[in-house]
Amino acid sequence: MSGPERLGMALHKFKILKSAKNGEELAQVIPIDSVYTERVLDDIWNGKGSWDVLYEETTTKKKKKVQLWEEMTLLHFQAAAMYRQGDFMASYKHQLDMYNVYLRELPNMSRWGVPALFAISNDLSHIARCADQQQSATDPHARKIEEATRTISQGFSLCMTDREVLLSKSRKWGTYHMANILFRLYLRLKAYNLCTSMIQAIKTSELPALDRFPMGDQVTFRFHRGMLAFRGEKYALAKDDLLFALEHCHRNAFRNKTRILIHLAPIMMMEGMLPQSRILRRYPPIKALYADLAKAVRSGNIGQFDLLLQAKEQKLATLGTYTAAEQVRKVVVRQLLYKVYRLENKASRISFVKFQAAFAAA
Repeated sequence: MSGPERLGMALHKFKILKSAKNGEELAQVIPIDSVYTERVLDDIWNGKGSWDVLYEETTTKKKKKVQLWEEMTLLHFQAAAMYRQGDFMASYKHQLDMYNVYLRELPNMSRWGVPALFAISNDLSHIARCADQQQSATDPHARKIEEATRTISQGFSLCMTDREVLLSKSRKWGTYHMANILFRLYLRLKAYNLCTSMIQAIKTSELPALDRFPMGDQVTFRFHRGMLAFRGEKYALAKDDLLFALEHCHRNAFRNKTRILIHLAPIMMMEGMLPQSRILRRYPPIKALYADLAKAVRSGNIGQFDLLLQAKEQKLATLGTYTAAEQVRKVVVRQLLYKVYRLENKASRISFVKFQAAFAAA
């Protein structure tokens, strides 16, 4: 089979998927590294030993009026070909153009078009990072990721603001998944204000309740929202979201649970709830960070706690948990005062000298 014939079959397949509104299969074939895309590229390359047919077809289509969907499909294979070749700048340009064409088609689609939006959003984000890395040697200020983020945010808006009357067919069901993609991008760019703005936009929109969305979307969204609250020292809000994420995270997601516990542990310690031994055994990074601090809290050893906090300052600061860990010192002081109270047989009146001696010893 010749290259043009194989490409023609691929274009037809994408057209059939659109006509059938087969969003699940479209989401499987449209990623740049999907098995189907790889096979099409192999057949085209083996037929001619180049990607020329992809661009010859584009030139031909430009001479006549071409449907947006066909243009999008060609751009998809061009992006995938350049990605395979290692030319990430060219791949990014094609993927960005393809994404913009898909956005023009999306208002005419209902919920069935959302899974493919997820796939091409992830691809655009990934290729943008690759392009920036490739270009960094010659242009250290290359920031394709910023342009990609702005473009993906349009996909998020088209989901959140959908006016489909029948809720079961609405693109609104893609809102939280797209928000989670944007969270990762915003955090990479340190655009915390955009995270806050997005949360507020979701809060004021007419969306179904969060607990009606897929659990994976709920967990990821509440994790990011909790992390943002943690960063703003809103520890009560952070605790609620991080606990939910921890309890509903996949049981085998060790890495994700560790990330949650790194931030949740100091919040719980602020409330006097120290990490349980089973948690410390199961999660060595948590043990390395907090086990000795918890021991100092339990014994009311202020001096030991201060020394440990100083030794761990750089690591905790890198993780963004140093400020929270500092606040645990109040619990150490409270524990010391309670020890004095117990040593004095819980007397209603205790000499201030006793407390002074305890602080001096601690």
